[in-house]
Amino acid sequence: MKTFSKNISKEISLLLMLFLLGWHSVVFAQQKVEEDEATKAEREKYEDLDYKKFFPLFKPTFDSRINDYTLQDLKKVITYQPLELNPVFQVSDYYFQRINDFDVLREYQAIHSTCDSALRYIELFEARLDEKEVKKKGKRYYMEFLKFPANDSLPDEKVNMNHIHNELKRRKEVLAEQKVEVDSIYLNFKASINEYLIANEIFRDVCGTYPTIKELYIMAEYDSLFEKMAPMKTHYKKSLFYFELYKKALEVHPMEGYTTTYSVLPIEDYRIHGLTRTSFLTDDIRLWDYSKWYDEVLQFYKDEIISMRSMVTSYDEKLEALVLQKQNTATPSEERFYLDLYTVGKIKKYDPNAYPVNIYEYKEQKINLLNQIAYSKVINSGLKGDLKYIRSQADVWTESEKAKDRINSIPTDKESVGYKKHAKYFESKYNDNLPLYISNEKRFIDEQQQNAEKLLKEIIVNYFSSTLADSADFVTYEKDSISLEPIHESNEFLVRRINTLHVRPSKDDHKLLIGTIKDEKSLEVFVADLDSANEITWVTRYPYKKGEYQGLPTIDIPYINIKGGSLHLMVTVQGVKVGENQLTLNNKVLILEQRSGKLLREMSLFSNKYPRVFQYMQEQKSYLVAYKGRSKNNINTYDTLNIQNIKVDGEVLWNTNLMMQGMVNEIIALPNEYLVVANINKLSNLDGSRVLTGTQSNFGSFNTGILKLDYYGTPINGTVLSSSESYQTIFALTDYDNTLNLIGVKGDYRNYQDYSKSEIMLITLKINNLKVVEKNIQ
Repeated sequence: MKTFSKNISKEISLLLMLFLLGWHSVVFAQQKVEEDEATKAEREKYEDLDYKKFFPLFKPTFDSRINDYTLQDLKKVITYQPLELNPVFQVSDYYFQRINDFDVLREYQAIHSTCDSALRYIELFEARLDEKEVKKKGKRYYMEFLKFPANDSLPDEKVNMNHIHNELKRRKEVLAEQKVEVDSIYLNFKASINEYLIANEIFRDVCGTYPTIKELYIMAEYDSLFEKMAPMKTHYKKSLFYFELYKKALEVHPMEGYTTTYSVLPIEDYRIHGLTRTSFLTDDIRLWDYSKWYDEVLQFYKDEIISMRSMVTSYDEKLEALVLQKQNTATPSEERFYLDLYTVGKIKKYDPNAYPVNIYEYKEQKINLLNQIAYSKVINSGLKGDLKYIRSQADVWTESEKAKDRINSIPTDKESVGYKKHAKYFESKYNDNLPLYISNEKRFIDEQQQNAEKLLKEIIVNYFSSTLADSADFVTYEKDSISLEPIHESNEFLVRRINTLHVRPSKDDHKLLIGTIKDEKSLEVFVADLDSANEITWVTRYPYKKGEYQGLPTIDIPYINIKGGSLHLMVTVQGVKVGENQLTLNNKVLILEQRSGKLLREMSLFSNKYPRVFQYMQEQKSYLVAYKGRSKNNINTYDTLNIQNIKVDGEVLWNTNLMMQGMVNEIIALPNEYLVVANINKLSNLDGSRVLTGTQSNFGSFNTGILKLDYYGTPINGTVLSSSESYQTIFALTDYDNTLNLIGVKGDYRNYQDYSKSEIMLITLKINNLKVVEKNIQ
């Protein structure tokens, strides 16, 4: 009756479709019914298949090889009889049986795919396997596990879970080992070929550029040819190295049909030998010896061509030309300038302590100083608190310090042996009066350093002083307005609903206004994007549930990070929640798209203390956060400083607790460690066994402490940059040669500070040993 009803229903559906859509739709419906019928037939076939009868047909013995047709049947059984678990293992066995069926060099991907398939089905089987399955069906399906290698030495006659897990573990180990061995063969073989082809291509390019060996030698200095050819030797050596690894891999995983030997041919006739390529798949692998050829021509070049004294003069002229170029251009280079080590090496081969090299090193540093000055001018956006500009000015100061060190290292004693070795050079280039040259250069360095200190002082005053502007321009928003910078309200009875807390430069000459919206009805964070004409392009608002609090809670945005096209906001809300009688402090990170303001993610931070440092590390995709005190102004006491490294998904990678009286300034992430920079009276571990102490104990009379943490946040060592006069670091930065720069002001810390009358503080130290290089404090 059910079948009859279904058929009647189908006929009625067809008549309705005929009436509404016409005969064309009827034909389409008939085709669909036929397709459904085919699917139905397949389903009924495999739903009705008796697996316990099917199993002994394709697996009469434990080592029976499962064929391709059976594999398809097993996958259908898995689909239509999902409660039947054994087919999952049999599919894994099908792939496991075939992991040695492929040619490693020609079917590398197929081996990996087969191993991955075997592992995937093993894991699917293992995930669903339980005692019930083994007890119920062990005798029927799983007795073969007693004969597999993991268990064949055991006397057991009844299979259990341990037997199955033993074999599955063995198979996973075999699969992993198979992939490692296959990788070792294929990747080393491929690397050997690639490295040789690169060496061959470099040689062919040289032959195509220089038609004769004589022309090669003549043009070598002008074209820096040997620097360009050096990788050829390296790649050739790497090719042989990887071929040896390939041979060793074949000893572990033998494979027939491929040779493991090669012959090396000398390059005796330029542009005749060395041009042809070779096939690594033939029985006769013949390699041109590019390493020996490179060594021979280089030695001839050294012995017969180079004139050291002309090189000394010509290279100095080249550096001087670069200095002039930097002085006359407003466009900085993207990369740092370095001396040509090959040229310096050639000079030092004959004179290891060559005095001209000291001048080269100073001019190298002068080029970088001029480049940094140009760079700082280019990125000066004119916006107050541009962090890139702050860093650029600190780098000008740093480069000036380095230039001062280099100029002081130039020897000037005419009677010394080193000076006499290059007397004609000093006479022709410096009129035999190095002291005059050095004196002029020192005046230049001092001028640049003083300018940098002046600009840094202005930046500190404008950006880090606690005083706010008394007035500002506004931009209209809805029925209210937003100030274009943080302001101080002159009327204490007038509290603005929309309060700008931060201004940051953005892309395409835009800027971001970041602040809060707070009134009796609203408690929100806002971000507004303004174009170059100060027109609002978008506003993003993030509301909090004000009704959860008694009265009006405080809301703050202590820190902002803009990296990788995203805006990361640290938001702190403090108040008394409904039904409670104590203040609670909630921290949350909001991540917005910088261009559009779209909210990408939000993350609650489970700490009831106020954040003092918030830094997003783009490469690690995690945050460095330091907490101290129950509120923003709770900073005076000697209590816990909590530092965490938190992934963007909320996972805490490490958590470190210290004790501190003072204020943490910054946490700098280095490749394998972290630097905690803090203005302190005292900093220690929790039990007080390791202590860093400033020269004074009164809060606010600080010295700067530097504490190193290892990769996991564990304190390693530290130092206090002691001074009899109190000072505070405001900004800390690193460059690329193991240097840490601290910028701040001299004098005691105050809650509301005006740095306009403070003297600037500058310290340079080495990161590896925390030793001070330069400082302007006593």
